[in-house]
Amino acid sequence: MELEKALVVQQDTPQELTKFDPSDTSQYDTHEETKEELQGVPQNPPVVNGELDSKKSFFILFICVIINVVTAGVCNSFAVFNTLYLKLFSKDQASSIGWIGTMNIASMLLFSLIATPLIHYVGYRKTTLLGGAICGVALLLACFSTQIWQLALTQGVLFGLGASFPFLISVAMVAFWFEKYRGFGMGAINAGGGIGGIILSPIMQKLIDSGGGNNYKRALWVSAIIVFVILAFSSIFMIERVPVNSRDGSEPKKSKPFDKAAVFDVFVFLVSVSTLFGDVAYTAPLYYLPTIAEGRSGISSRATLAVVLANIGNLTGSLIIGFLADYIGEMNIIILSDFLITVLLATIWPTTSSDTPILGLSFVYGFFSAAFLSIVPGILGRHYPEHRAPGVIGVMFVYVAIGLIIGGPTAGALYDTSVRINNYYPLILISAVGFFVSGCILICAQIYLRKHRDTKFGYRL
Repeated sequence: MELEKALVVQQDTPQELTKFDPSDTSQYDTHEETKEELQGVPQNPPVVNGELDSKKSFFILFICVIINVVTAGVCNSFAVFNTLYLKLFSKDQASSIGWIGTMNIASMLLFSLIATPLIHYVGYRKTTLLGGAICGVALLLACFSTQIWQLALTQGVLFGLGASFPFLISVAMVAFWFEKYRGFGMGAINAGGGIGGIILSPIMQKLIDSGGGNNYKRALWVSAIIVFVILAFSSIFMIERVPVNSRDGSEPKKSKPFDKAAVFDVFVFLVSVSTLFGDVAYTAPLYYLPTIAEGRSGISSRATLAVVLANIGNLTGSLIIGFLADYIGEMNIIILSDFLITVLLATIWPTTSSDTPILGLSFVYGFFSAAFLSIVPGILGRHYPEHRAPGVIGVMFVYVAIGLIIGGPTAGALYDTSVRINNYYPLILISAVGFFVSGCILICAQIYLRKHRDTKFGYRL
């Protein structure tokens, strides 16, 4: 009897399963549940175009270094032009001439706010290419400039505008493509500026000397060609790394045209104000140590040598300090460098009278200031998501630009005062105090980060 019932069940079940009524929507319930379960999984997962700290990462880093050779490198070689302009425009005060170099660097940082929304709408490649075109036009227009204000607008502001686009992009690329070696990547980018200064300074000096010692126009149009060609080529390789995010099904977050939250972020503010004071201090040794070396020796080539030594120091410091930052922390290495610069400037500069100590100081200053210049963007890149990197770093660059705008003319005015009173204590004071205050504020940023972030940082911060 039980066997017969079992056979009946087996016969009835297949008959019920084979029934199909298209009008019966209840038959699709299982399918709807499956769709709901799959809603969290992207139908077209993002394509991953490279891994962190990979061979591709280092290739893109190499291209970013080349970008900085012709952008920051032009800025780092300006001291050659500055020494010449002090002679050609002797009726003008040094503070007026200092505006050229000041606006050159400051504009490159200040206009990064424009670069951020431009990148958002047209992409990294086109923005880099546009920047190269603006740089080339700026230097060509500078060839026709015969007054300080004209050079300040062309060689200064307009070139800085163009350079800001590829410069910010090169910094953002390190944040995209590196994690373990991010400090080294930032150091390598800054080393590009040092390499550019080493290469371009003697080339510019030779071109200037070819016209009886004042042919700055030839140097400018040659620079225009070099900068445009290299940036146009480099733009091909400026691509954002698409993160691996298919594991949790989330879509990749895109950068915003302007990161409003970064403006009111306390940690960003502290790091940025620290850089502001550092940049106020940075300009005086950068522009006037070469002039002092020439004045003490009576040989014009000593100014070029001081520039080259500073850039060699910048190059080696960027790589070594960037490497160390990955092991002892970005902020730690910057604080240490700030305090060392303070001591060295206050002891070597005022206690010597020949050009040799100044040449040595130029190298040492370039070495330790590399920490301040190259590692600061890495601080923000490490503590904020990748999609926020351009916006957060762009806000910080505005403070850097303000510091340079204050520091350049101030250093020029203090140089005039130093010449008048026949000692350089005013220049030494602004530099030493600026770097000391910068280091102290960065310590405050460390304390804030430890108190307001859940992450356990340990000593490496």
